[in-house]
Amino acid sequence: MPRKRDSTLSEPSSVKRRKLTDNISSESQSPAQPRMTEKEKEKLVHWLDQADKKDGPIFNVVVPAKGHGAKKSSDSTEKPLILGDRIYLEARWAVKPMEKWSQMTKYKKFTVGNQTHSCGDCVLVKPGNDSGPDWKAQVHEVRAADEHHVFLRCTWLENPEELPKEARTMPPYHGRFELVPGNKMDVIDALTVNGPLKVVHWDESNDDAEMPGPGEYFWRQTYNYDTKVLSPLRLICECKQPHNPDHLIVKCSNQACGIWLHASCLAKDVVQRKQQEQGIKAEPGTKGRKQARKSVGKTSGTKTVADDNGVCEEDENTKAELVVPESAAPEMLVTNKKTGDEAKEPVHCLSCKELIQ
Repeated sequence: MPRKRDSTLSEPSSVKRRKLTDNISSESQSPAQPRMTEKEKEKLVHWLDQADKKDGPIFNVVVPAKGHGAKKSSDSTEKPLILGDRIYLEARWAVKPMEKWSQMTKYKKFTVGNQTHSCGDCVLVKPGNDSGPDWKAQVHEVRAADEHHVFLRCTWLENPEELPKEARTMPPYHGRFELVPGNKMDVIDALTVNGPLKVVHWDESNDDAEMPGPGEYFWRQTYNYDTKVLSPLRLICECKQPHNPDHLIVKCSNQACGIWLHASCLAKDVVQRKQQEQGIKAEPGTKGRKQARKSVGKTSGTKTVADDNGVCEEDENTKAELVVPESAAPEMLVTNKKTGDEAKEPVHCLSCKELIQ
C-alpha cells in the first residue's frame, strides 16, 4: 500500500500483488535506456518480491543534505516541480536503494485497468488503511521491472487539514475542494492508483481569472516541506484575511477603492451596529469565526455567530444576511429575531464607506 508522510501503515505480507490488466506499451518507454537481460530481470523481480514481504515500503525517497559542508551525492536529483504549466516548487530527492530503482526501465505512461496515466498527471490513490477518502498525488516518474512490478515516484496534493500543524490556518479559509501541492515525495505501487484526478490552478491575484467550478479540485498555494513554508495568499477586506472560495465576496463599486469585501464581514458590521444602537457593549475577544462559533448556545447577546456559507452573521437579537439580486446592487436583509420584523438596507463599503452599487 502507499505511504504518506510518516504513516506507519504497511501492506500485509499475505496480500498478493495483482497483475496489471494491460501490459506496458512499448511506445511509452523512455528512449536510450539500457536493457536488462532476462537473468538480470529475474534477479530484480525476486528482490522486489522479497522486499514486498517485509514491513515498510520497498523504496524510500530521502531529501539529501544541502548547504555548506554537505557532501553532494551522485544519486540525488534537484529539479523544479511543474503542475499543469506552472513551476510551483523546487525539490531535491534520492530514491533508496538507488541501484534497484535505476535498474528498472523508465516509462512515460502506465495503465491500470482500462485507464492510462502519464507522467505529470494527477491521480487518486487508495488510502493506506483501505478506508476513508482517496489520497491525491501527482506522478513524476514511472519505473517497472515488468507488468507485475510497476512503481511511481509522486508528490502529494494535500488536503489543507492534512498539512503539518504549523502550516494550518485559523480561522480556516480553504475551500472544500482546495488542495495544497507540496514537495514531499514517495514511491508507490501503480496498483494503488484509483483513477484520474483533474486539478486546476486558480490565480486569485487576477480579478479576471475564472474561479474553479462547483466540485472542481483546485490549488492556489503550496507547502515546502524543506523550508516548512506555506506560500502566502492575497489578503482582502478590512479584516485582511484570505478569500474562502466557497464563500461570497463583494467588490466595492467605487473605482478609487475597489476593495473586495467578505459577505460575512459586511453582515457582521451590521449586527455590531445594531448592538450599538441597542446600547449593548460588545464583549472583547469576539473577533474571528473560531470565537464566534464557540458562542453558540451562550446566553450573552453580544457575540456574533457566522454561518457556514459566509453570507450572514447573527446574535441573539439580530440576523443580517447579504443578498445579491441578479443585475442589482447587493442588499442586507436584517431580521429582528425577537419580533420577526425584516428590513432591507443598502450596503456600504467597510473601507471607503461609499454605497456599493
